[in-house]
Amino acid sequence: MKSRAFIRSAALSAAALLCIAAPASAELKLHALGVYKSDFLGFFAKIVTPCVSGTPADGGREALNAEFAAHARKTVENYEKEVAAALKDAPDLSGHLGVVLDYEIKTNNDKILAFDIYEMEIAGSSSTTHKLYNFDKKSGALIELKSLFKPGADYVKAISENVKSQMRAANKRDKNSYWIAPEEKEGFSAIRPDQNFFINDRGNIVVCFDKYEVAPGSTGSPEFEIPRSAVEPYLAK
Repeated sequence: MKSRAFIRSAALSAAALLCIAAPASAELKLHALGVYKSDFLGFFAKIVTPCVSGTPADGGREALNAEFAAHARKTVENYEKEVAAALKDAPDLSGHLGVVLDYEIKTNNDKILAFDIYEMEIAGSSSTTHKLYNFDKKSGALIELKSLFKPGADYVKAISENVKSQMRAANKRDKNSYWIAPEEKEGFSAIRPDQNFFINDRGNIVVCFDKYEVAPGSTGSPEFEIPRSAVEPYLAK
């Protein structure tokens, strides 16, 4: 007999193919293709498979949807393996493990579809990682941070300086809210060229960090909206 994990994996794979092959709807959108849920003896999981659909279709979107499905499938497999291993060692164990893979839509207007796929693991304490995506609704293309700026523009420095300015202002209001270099040896010094970000309804770039990346866990996953004036000279048309 095939295992439940195999059946669920096969179902997720089939769902991914359906998402890729389905006729495009009129509007570019994100939806949940499938949801895996588990609540057993203190073990908890909610694992969502996102899918981008609609028109216009971009060539890279099929690969991205397949990547989403593969990641959800692997997350289910890992969760079930951890639960099985824990119960094998201690059948009467009351678990303390939670796994969440889900998404949040950040912007959905006539120009931009932006969303955050986040993954949270709870085992005593919790950790959360984020991956943000921005789509141009007119072209259907995925927007990279560097594509918003003129070739050769030092957007990394411009954004980083603004983020540090906001962090320092927050630290004055609430001491030690953020870790900033060189004041903190391992503090924030600059964004990555491919830094997590989304474009909000005002058309501004919002730079995003994972929990514990630039601040204590109590701060959560910080976001910094960059005023247009801070990057105006560097923006592409």
